Amino acid sequence: MKKIFSLFVIALVSVTTMMAHPGRLYLIGDATPNGWDLNAAALMLTVDDGVYEWVGDLAAGELKFLENPNWMPSYGPATNGDALASGTMVKREQELQENDNKYVVAAGRYSLRIDLTGENPQLTVEDGTGMEDKGFSSHYPAAIYPIGSSTVGGWDLALAAEWSETAFNSGIYQGEIALHSGELKFLHQRNWGKAYGATVADTPVTDEGEFAIMITDDGNDNKFAVSLAEEATYYVTVNAVTNQLILSLNDPSGMESIMSENAIEGVYDLQGRMVALSPEGLPAGLYILKGIHQTYKIIIK
Repeated sequence: MKKIFSLFVIALVSVTTMMAHPGRLYLIGDATPNGWDLNAAALMLTVDDGVYEWVGDLAAGELKFLENPNWMPSYGPATNGDALASGTMVKREQELQENDNKYVVAAGRYSLRIDLTGENPQLTVEDGTGMEDKGFSSHYPAAIYPIGSSTVGGWDLALAAEWSETAFNSGIYQGEIALHSGELKFLHQRNWGKAYGATVADTPVTDEGEFAIMITDDGNDNKFAVSLAEEATYYVTVNAVTNQLILSLNDPSGMESIMSENAIEGVYDLQGRMVALSPEGLPAGLYILKGIHQTYKIIIK
């Protein structure tokens, strides 16, 4: 019982919903509003699991579609240089694949719809004249990843918890985490790129409270300096809209009750394979615990 108790207390928790398809899809290319800038790729509106829509103006140039602000996976036409038109798309998943195909776009206003629910990804292209904009030219990360020597997982990317947005493109993330003395920041993806960090390097965190955050990267890698006499579990809110990090020792949102009220349906490994009906007795590692109402990422020590 001790193992399960520690599993819930360390609470590397992500309150999210399992989806069969990517939660988001992006447009990128010199035909799009923000060109080839990964961090400013245009975000489509997710209208259903695996269905995405976007309406807006495109310039003459090229474009393709991404599952996240990274170069892969990507979607493009069957032949590089095909005109932007309705039809089946090809998915590129690995760097060495040759089919990094892009659409050629004529300047105009377009309505785009992508459906990934069938056997092959389908793109529907229509004239968007007279339609209102749909989608987001700027956006927040779909999830963040608390990481650092102050966390249970340290600097191990694989052990960083995934905290999804409280709502689509809300820019607000909530989770629960055990902290001890050390450094802390919140990655935008499970890699060493952009993060939400301190506005001043080594901003001290000695207790609960509110702290200013900013987007950091390799050139400005400011972290929080957590300094605690003993380990404590914090309820955390990262608000990218107001640029605030909020730490509380008391549950401000009923997060604790979610854990106790959520009946377990199964425990899965990171490849999505069910490994047990309960976390009891599992070897140490990182797992996904699926409940009736919520899904969590957990560590068994």
